[in-house]
Amino acid sequence: MIEAILLGIALAMDSSAVSIVNGIKYRGYKTKQMILSSFSFGFFQGFMPLIGYLVLYPFVEKISQFDHWIVLIILSILGINMIKESFSKEKVEEKSADFTLSVLFMESIATSIDALSSGIALPTFSISPYISCLIVFITTFLLCILAHRLGKRIGLLLKDKATILGGIILILIGVKTVLEHLSII
Repeated sequence: MIEAILLGIALAMDSSAVSIVNGIKYRGYKTKQMILSSFSFGFFQGFMPLIGYLVLYPFVEKISQFDHWIVLIILSILGINMIKESFSKEKVEEKSADFTLSVLFMESIATSIDALSSGIALPTFSISPYISCLIVFITTFLLCILAHRLGKRIGLLLKDKATILGGIILILIGVKTVLEHLSII
């Protein structure tokens, strides 16, 4: 069970970072949206290893050749849009971005693509792969809840600079993913 918890923590790092960004970006973010977002991140982080285990095991090698580029593209687009929004002429108070399910879906997919390959490790755990994926889901969900709250606090402290910081963080997560896959870091 310890392996599944550690896997959940490791897989939740990108989702947690994006959750911090969402807490910064969405000033009108309500508890319902925070829970929905955390659930989405947890679901995809828990479901992707299961897909890797059940379906994609023979294809993981091929997918891992380009998955990091998909992550970079999606997160960079989101990050650049956030940075551009921060330079608009509207006042910060009027500039509350809208939370949309399409952006949440893109974020959830982008942060969980690399979890596909972790499905290979599930048979080596001391518990069922299904229970392992449930633990990954729960771990990610809880960490993302905490990250959203942290993002809210950062957003209140940094005000208009928070959106720029959030955009930069998203782009850096994409770059980090590519550098890891290229074995540079």
